[in-house]
Amino acid sequence: MNWINFEFIFTFILPKLIYATFISAVVGAVVGGVIGLIMGKISRRMKETLIPAMLGSFIGMMLLAMIPIFASPSTYIGGPFGGLAILLQFIVVAPIGSIIGGVVGGTCGLKLSPQFKPRFTLIGLVFTYSVMLISMYVTLAPPPFQFIKASGQEQNFLPNIGKIIGYEQKFDSFYKGIRCLGFTRDGNKLIVANSGSLRVWQIDAGKLLHSFLGRSETEGYAPLTDSIDAIAITPDDKTLVTAASQQIQIRELETGNILHSLNGGYYIKLTPDGKILIGLKSTEEPTEDVGVWELSSGKLLRTIPANLETLDSGYPIDITPDGKTVVIANSSYSNQIEIWDINTGKRLQSFGDNQGKRVTTLAVTPDGKTLITAQNNNLQIWDMKTRKIVRTISNVGTVQTLLVTPDSQTIISQGEGLQIPPQQINDGLNIWQISTGKKLLTWKKPPKFSFTKVALSPDGKTLAASEHEGVRLWRLALTR
Repeated sequence: MNWINFEFIFTFILPKLIYATFISAVVGAVVGGVIGLIMGKISRRMKETLIPAMLGSFIGMMLLAMIPIFASPSTYIGGPFGGLAILLQFIVVAPIGSIIGGVVGGTCGLKLSPQFKPRFTLIGLVFTYSVMLISMYVTLAPPPFQFIKASGQEQNFLPNIGKIIGYEQKFDSFYKGIRCLGFTRDGNKLIVANSGSLRVWQIDAGKLLHSFLGRSETEGYAPLTDSIDAIAITPDDKTLVTAASQQIQIRELETGNILHSLNGGYYIKLTPDGKILIGLKSTEEPTEDVGVWELSSGKLLRTIPANLETLDSGYPIDITPDGKTVVIANSSYSNQIEIWDINTGKRLQSFGDNQGKRVTTLAVTPDGKTLITAQNNNLQIWDMKTRKIVRTISNVGTVQTLLVTPDSQTIISQGEGLQIPPQQINDGLNIWQISTGKKLLTWKKPPKFSFTKVALSPDGKTLAASEHEGVRLWRLALTR
């Protein structure tokens, strides 16, 4: 088991230490130099006070000013008010730390013997950096990334497999929370995306296989192209596709190397054979069309004028199991469903009516016989042959994600925070039986946790959901 989060130390703490060293060196040279000159004039021993005062002022800045600033989670809130708070704090603590340190350093220069001064300086520097490193790690660092295996039945839910930890947020500007999850075809690898970083976990071995780190804010991090919103993996488990809001990237799964960058985003899905990719393609309007790309070359084949809104995190679009058509609900105020031909980009059919509110998400069952739509706090079950609603599951809240098991018998819905009668919070996961509309199981997200992302392995055996520490995994064993 890992006890220290070395990734956090090297990617976050060390750059901050370098920055704090630079600030302290500049302030220490100025303030310590002035103090050293004054003390040297008074004692008439200028050579013995100038450098020690500057070193002392540097150490005082690090201990009394940089630690309170850099080791505080509030420093990393960001925004104009956060910046103003840091500036005011610096104005208060920097003079105190640099002056006290300069006086102590100058005094040591006068009192200590020449033989002991180098040793004392080394001890002081080692102590300073050790205290700052420990302070920042204790107050800021999440636990190390690791897979904790588990067994047994989780209360009122499914059998446990384990959980992945290390994603807990102590402040906002490092890991930024889990944004999406995706399983490989064999169900044995889980890809977790948080902000612009990707990590590949092997479930059976409980091992972190790969870490593909995104750009940090100091390296030109751009949320619109770097913050990953969706994941798709080819059937051969060799290619990983990711989508930010304004860029789709096609990568090698083993290396993380980016093969193609496409002008699209938000939502991505592959046809069952893994050869064609669909995603939302930016337009000059406040809506998005559906782009159809050839995965191997990254070539845009055609555009489907879907006019989809991107205001919510759920997108009402799915590919039928035969890989020939795409199903889209593009209206904000109706359940009008459209079916488009992927190969020609032509609309084949539309059905539904203009009643109700926007369809937040939809899914076609693997057998192609049923369509499930989430709309107006309900789940609607459509017969794909007759294009009619055959069943409605009422009062399910706002659903952002729908997953269907491979046997086409079960729906897993993920909702976010809407209160439904009788004033019950619908956050977390609900598992429904399609044929009867019966709720089989419910998992409530942890308290004070904002969002839950969910994924189902293609073989239907493993269910994953994010929570405040990381990802929980269950064996999907249902008794219907």
